[in-house]
Amino acid sequence: MLIDKNQAQEICKKALSFVKEGQAEVLLNQTVSPLTRIANNTIHQNVETSDSNISLRVDLDNRSGRATTNQFDDESLKKLARRALEAGQAIISKQELPPLMGPQKYKEIPALDQSSAFMEPEQRAEMVLKAVNLAKQEKVELAGLVNNTLQVNAMANSNGLFAYHNISTLRMEITARSGITAGRSAQIVRKASELDPEKVASIAIQKCLGGLDPRALEPGDYTVILEPEAVTTPLMFLSYLAFGSLSVQENLSCLSGKMGQKLMGDNITISDDAYHPLMVWAEPFDYEGMPRRRVSLIEKGIAKGLVYDLKTAAKDKTETTGHGLPQPNTYGPMPSNLVLEGGSASLEDMIKSTKRGVLVTRFWYNRVVDRKIPIITGMTRDGTFLIEDGKISCGVKNMRYNQDLVEFFNNVETLGVPGSQENMVVPPLKVNNFHFTGLTEA
Repeated sequence: MLIDKNQAQEICKKALSFVKEGQAEVLLNQTVSPLTRIANNTIHQNVETSDSNISLRVDLDNRSGRATTNQFDDESLKKLARRALEAGQAIISKQELPPLMGPQKYKEIPALDQSSAFMEPEQRAEMVLKAVNLAKQEKVELAGLVNNTLQVNAMANSNGLFAYHNISTLRMEITARSGITAGRSAQIVRKASELDPEKVASIAIQKCLGGLDPRALEPGDYTVILEPEAVTTPLMFLSYLAFGSLSVQENLSCLSGKMGQKLMGDNITISDDAYHPLMVWAEPFDYEGMPRRRVSLIEKGIAKGLVYDLKTAAKDKTETTGHGLPQPNTYGPMPSNLVLEGGSASLEDMIKSTKRGVLVTRFWYNRVVDRKIPIITGMTRDGTFLIEDGKISCGVKNMRYNQDLVEFFNNVETLGVPGSQENMVVPPLKVNNFHFTGLTEA
């Protein structure tokens, strides 16, 4: 049962009413996540998880305590308030806490769709059947999932703020296997009619079959064509290593001392925009209850802006952009809806224009090597191919990369048509001089 706006407001008000000292803030979350899982070309699991919880923060004498419960009766909420107060009182040193804000106005994001929010197991099974029928024709095995998720987030505080938002998504992830060779494809949408299970499965199967008997490439610098899922990796790392105001203030970001300077290629424009029409997962407020704003981060390669919360905004004598995390925290604000502006090229156009290069489906096992530069490392996975004379010639064994991200965004030759990747909007990219440092046996 969906917690609607009125019910959420009543629950939040009740939780706040049991706080008798200091100021208080309550975060309410409900997540319903039905899942159909596939292995060996059959459904082997069909489950539904549902959870609702309240996190209560109490601020007293510049010290903050937090407690959480999934029980909403009066006695449980009284106990929650007592535990949160005691947690704050146990803190020895005072904290630099931002103020709790009053009521705000939010721009609506119509993010709930009935077709994805309340999908039946039979509908997910029909999607699986379409995918499996293709796999059997090609004599490969599928693994993966179909998952529709409904989430409600609400918050309120003792200064009269109340915010409510609900959202739903539908995701299909397919990995096709033949022996140790794998190919992957995934799609996440808001409306069920937008998901094409046969297309998702077909792409995964084609990658699997095209990657049989892979070659080993020597480590070195290559032109790479990154599919959108692979592009989310460098952007995700920039989101918390570079674009948050706290990391800049602490001189830990590659943007520290370089605002207004040109750092990346002329063709690179990055923003944080929860209201972008292709954004699938977005909310109109942050964890401080402040309205999210569109923030221009990089404009034609120039460092233009940062995301702020209340605390970091006060330090820089500016306003929050609505990117705060639950307080108190040591992370500072972070972008949550990155948009990399694209171009008009298709993935096929990029392949045709490449004399020799590597096509990458996605990266995994990614880690930070140097956070200030920044440099990251990781591995290719689930479909890596050699391009020769404008055509995919064969699969290649997975490789490890070590990559300076500022250098990466200076070496982008071509940007494709942007598409949805959950909480990002990204295009495929053609990038020169990408650093592969090692290879695997598979």
